[in-house]
Amino acid sequence: MENHKKWETVSQEYVINSPFIKLRKDVCITDEQDVIDDYYVCEFPNWVNVVAVTPQNEVILVREYRYPIGEYAIAIPAGKVEDGETESDAAARELKEETGFCTKDDFIFLGSFYTNAANATNKVFTYLATNVSQVTNPEKTVGEKTEVEKMTWEEIENAIKTGTINQVFSVLALKLAEEWIEKVNKNAVVKHV
Repeated sequence: MENHKKWETVSQEYVINSPFIKLRKDVCITDEQDVIDDYYVCEFPNWVNVVAVTPQNEVILVREYRYPIGEYAIAIPAGKVEDGETESDAAARELKEETGFCTKDDFIFLGSFYTNAANATNKVFTYLATNVSQVTNPEKTVGEKTEVEKMTWEEIENAIKTGTINQVFSVLALKLAEEWIEKVNKNAVVKHV
């Protein structure tokens, strides 16, 4: 690909404009001068997800009904970043709201990723929280009833393989966190020797 020109936006019209999603219909001209009359773009808020690990090396997960897929799903705590909130503050808030767990340690940033660069503008910011403990009960909100589950890393590996944990950003975050923990533990052993 030699041509790396940006596309030109001719017009934008909001088809849906709600607090959760904005659906935009754009007219644009590609780098090859092709006109696309109906390029739909989803403007979701950025969101965060958190891999929360207890001192016993168990991972905190949530099980909740997901209406769009018509079934219960197991995932890591996640949610949108509120206006004026930093991503790490959103991660701490979502962890507490969905699970009742908190940590006194700093949240470890594992990365940020576009959710779908083909038609969405938002990113997911992934964090690791270590030494978490339960300080309260999960909050009850309309449409979001969570059940807290704990799994070992071995159980998580099996749950991913069998499709029990099947949301891509949970799988990615769990793999990144596991890799980070293994690297830290390996470095600790090397320093100790």
